[in-house]
Amino acid sequence: MTDSVLFINALRNSLEANADQDSALCLFIEALQDVPPVLTGCAMDDLKHPLLSQLDDALNAARGPPELVDSVAALSSAGGWYQVYTGAGINAAMADFLLAKQIVGPKGLFASDCMRAGIFLLAPHFEYPMHGHAALEVYYVHSGTIDIQNGTESVQRRLGPGQYSITPSEVPHALHTGDVPVLLLFVWTGNVTAPIWWWVKGEGGIWTKTLAKKP
Repeated sequence: MTDSVLFINALRNSLEANADQDSALCLFIEALQDVPPVLTGCAMDDLKHPLLSQLDDALNAARGPPELVDSVAALSSAGGWYQVYTGAGINAAMADFLLAKQIVGPKGLFASDCMRAGIFLLAPHFEYPMHGHAALEVYYVHSGTIDIQNGTESVQRRLGPGQYSITPSEVPHALHTGDVPVLLLFVWTGNVTAPIWWWVKGEGGIWTKTLAKKP
């Protein structure tokens, strides 16, 4: 069994372990069950990026089922990382602090038009500002700790390894890391081809949306 298949199965099993207490996870579990079984052979680019120097520390701090820890380590070391945001403005500020590796999706090892799944690597002391998208998303913390805020007026929640957060469709959300790099596992389902938007708070506390990227 390939590392990518082990990853999908182990992540699904980890979400299933919480599904009795949170039925909202069922959509993500079903999406992971429906991943096409054919590898595309993509996601093998050899990115040179300073944040990758912290990857080993993040992998060594991972906690969880051995199948998940081992498959994430193997996939993370096999290349395929890319910058999530490029360009000017807010996007430029993100370039040094956030990388992704898709396992399922157009940049992933498995092709899919209806879901995305993979790994985020976030730098220490990183603020991922308010952003939103039509896709339904779950973050599963693999290593490190992270503060997640779902909604512009909500309170941050601190999550550690083995804990997760679900972001509903179109709900703006922000992430903040602490003193160590963070590995997040993610799954998107629903409208995964819609744009991502930055939410910016202006004068009078009014929030406006600006285009971040098209997936």
